This record gives sequence, C-alpha cells and structure tokens, in this order.
Amino acid sequence: MKLAPRVRYSQFNAENIKKELLQRYELELPLSCRFYDFGMNDIYLIRAGNTNYYLRISLAGIHQRMDYLEEMNIIKTLAERGIRAAVPVKMAHAADSDNPFVWELAAPEGIRYAALFTEAPKQPSEDNESCAFHLGRMLAMLHRIADEENFRVSREPIDMMQLAEKPLAGIRPYLENRPADYRCLKEGAAKLKIFIKDRLSEASPEYGFCHGDLHSGNVFFEGVDPTIFDFDCMGYGWRAYDICVYAWDESFQNEKFMEGNTWKKYLEGYESVRPLSREEKEAIPAFAALRELWMIGLHAEVMEKNAGCCWYQDDYFDYQLKVFRQWLNRCGLLSE
Repeated sequence: MKLAPRVRYSQFNAENIKKELLQRYELELPLSCRFYDFGMNDIYLIRAGNTNYYLRISLAGIHQRMDYLEEMNIIKTLAERGIRAAVPVKMAHAADSDNPFVWELAAPEGIRYAALFTEAPKQPSEDNESCAFHLGRMLAMLHRIADEENFRVSREPIDMMQLAEKPLAGIRPYLENRPADYRCLKEGAAKLKIFIKDRLSEASPEYGFCHGDLHSGNVFFEGVDPTIFDFDCMGYGWRAYDICVYAWDESFQNEKFMEGNTWKKYLEGYESVRPLSREEKEAIPAFAALRELWMIGLHAEVMEKNAGCCWYQDDYFDYQLKVFRQWLNRCGLLSE
C-alpha cells in the first residue's frame, strides 16, 4: 500500500479560478486571472476589461465560514458610512442569497474561502505628513463607527492570549538552542502585560473593534485620502494596539520614526476625532513590542502552513530580538 502524505498547502491553477469567476460574477470581458501573492491568504490579480480586482483565497483552518461573512458585512457597513475601503464584490450567481460575497473551494487540505475585492486606488501625494494625518483620522472614525454599530465578531479577540501566550508557544520549538532569547521574550511579555493592565481598561472607547493590521502595506492613498484593505486580523482589542501598528511598521525603516513629524501628524489626525488619554499614549510602544512578538509567532505558524524554514534562522532571530528589545527599552522595561 502506497503512503498518501497529508497535504498541508495547495495552490489553485489560475485558469481554473478564472472559470469559477466567470460562473459566479458578472465581470467585463476580456477576463484575466494571475496568481499575485501568498501569505496567510493566496491572492490573485483579476483584470476585467480595464478594471482590476483582487481575489483572496484563505488558507484552510485559519477562520470559519461565519468569520468571513462577518468580515464582509463589516467592510460594507464601514464603506456605507464613509470609510474608504476595498469592498467585496457581490456575486451575480450565488447559491446562498444571504451570502453573496463568500464562496468555498474544496482543497486537499480542507475547505478554503474566497472573496473578490475592488482595487484600492493608488496615486499618493508626496505630502507624507498630510497622508499620515488623514490615515490617523480615518482610523479614529473607524473606531467610532464600530462603537456605534456594535459589530459582531466571532474571531478571537486581540488580547494577551493572541499577542503573547500563543506566539510564545509557537516560537519556543525554534529557540530550543537559544534559551536566553526565549527567556527574554517570555519575561518581556510578562512585564508588558502588567504595564498595559496597570494603564488600560477593557471598556469603550479604549477597547473595541480594531482593524488589527493597519500598516503601510494595507493602505493605498489617492492624493492624501487613504483606502484601507485586508481586515483579516480584525477583532476586538485595545485601540492603542490598532494605533501602534503604523508606528511599529514604519520604525523598521526609521528607528526614530516616533520622534518625527509624520508620527505626530498621525496622532493629531486620530485625536481630531477622539483625544487619547495619557495612559493610551504610554501604552503604544508597549503594544508595538507585543506586535513584534506576535509577528515572530505568526511566522512560526506560517512554517507549519505554506512556507519553508530557510529564513526562520539565527539571522532572523538576531534582528527580531533586537527590535523587540528596542521596544521594551522605549517602555523602560528592558533589563540590563
């Protein structure tokens, strides 16, 4: 009897996906479909006539069907209320009239979920400070609208389990030969939990619905007006975490980003809608440290799904531990 190994990740042929699209949507012809990128989802670039769309196909086992239905409804509601976002495209031929946006694909590794999105316009202004102001303002508007709408989200919250405990469990096997580094992460996470618990509550407006991943890779600008996308990491959590993601990401290119005018304008834009408390501002670098820990854990998860381990090695950990320690230091939590 031949061994039939379990498939952990498969990738759909673009021509077959094109046939699915023709059956489900009323799209302008000619239609092309090309594999575009992969990560926690597979992304296909769709061109219908002169219009671009992006098809997102989830990896198996990331979320449940209800999670994706809720996500589509949240994005549509936000767009209807003035938040510029890449929105899901309604199917013309949907089997389920209550679900015109999400469809299933049977893969060897399990059910995967697909949704087609409009393209975010990308003609940015060179005025980075004004762009940052408008992005910060949009995030605050998103938070305010979410509080008013009381969105239902079945996905796990963006809490200390997601930001610290699960990442530490995923990272540990990869740091067996670096016990001091694992101890740094674990002890740092414990300090960060206390730091945040001493400052923030789990009550609105400090806590509520968050985009969860609003960095420069998930927003395009038309002039100074941002259009956001990729709500895959959405959930209920602290708003200071949602705010920190932008600074965390930009600081990879500029370690002094939070000392500059662009960051100040981002906060100014946010606070033009909702002023932040002193405690929330103090918590931003602490959440950036947890975001760094979360990312290292996410990469450990990717190792088990659709990536190889060639880059998840000592050089990677040397750099990421350096970044983690820098954020701890900004909070005054780095031990000598």
